[in-house]
Amino acid sequence: DKLVLKDFNIEDAANGPGKAVTKKFSANVTSGVLRIHFFWAGKGTTVVPLRGDYGPLVSAISVDA
Repeated sequence: DKLVLKDFNIEDAANGPGKAVTKKFSANVTSGVLRIHFFWAGKGTTVVPLRGDYGPLVSAISVDA
């Protein structure tokens, strides 16, 4: 396993909330498996928040062979 980004803040990278961020990475795939792990260390919620904030959003991942 290889850590690609550490302490990445998507809101800072986008210069504000609700803006797109595009990142490109190269990876070696072995045994036909590409594993992508996400971990959000922010404040979580177990109920519907009043202002509808569930944390960062990843809306698409594209993998090219």
